[in-house]
Amino acid sequence: MMAHDEKTKAYVRRYYVFDCLTLEQAAEKAKVSYNTARRWKKEAEARGDNWDTVRDANTMASGKVEDVARGMLTTFVIYFEKTMEELRHAEDLPVSDKAKLIQGLGDSYSKMVASSKRLLPEVSEMATAIKTVKMFGDFVQENKPELLQEFLELLNGFAETLDKEFK
Repeated sequence: MMAHDEKTKAYVRRYYVFDCLTLEQAAEKAKVSYNTARRWKKEAEARGDNWDTVRDANTMASGKVEDVARGMLTTFVIYFEKTMEELRHAEDLPVSDKAKLIQGLGDSYSKMVASSKRLLPEVSEMATAIKTVKMFGDFVQENKPELLQEFLELLNGFAETLDKEFK
C-alpha cells in the first residue's frame, strides 16, 4: 500500500471541491486510486469537513445565479449518468424494474431541467432532446417491450451524440 502525503490529499480535495471534478476525475488527476480518494473524503467528513457541503457553498458563493444553476445541474447530470450506467450493467435486475427506475430518473431529470431552464437558455434545447428520447423509450416499452433492452444499449451510444451536440 502506497502512502500519500497531505499535499496529495489537499490536491484531491481542491480538484473535487473547487474545480468541481468528479471524485473519480480528482483522484485520477492527483494520481491516486478512487478508493483512496473516497476514503479521504469519508475521513474528512467524519472530522466535520464535508467536501460536498463546501463544494455546494463554493458554487453558490461564486455570485452568479447562472453559475449556481449550472453547477447544480452539472452535479445532477453526473449522478444521473452514473446511475444510468449502473442500471445498464445490473444483470440481476429484471427489465421491467429497470424501466420503472429509468422512468423515475427521467422524471427527476425533467424537474431539474425545468427549474434550470429559466436561468440557462441552452438547457431548453437539451431538455427537448431528452424529453423526446424519454417519450420514445416509453413508446418502445408500451409497444415493443422485447426491444427495451436493445433500446437501453443504443441509448448509451446516443448519449455521447447528445453530449457532443449540446456542449
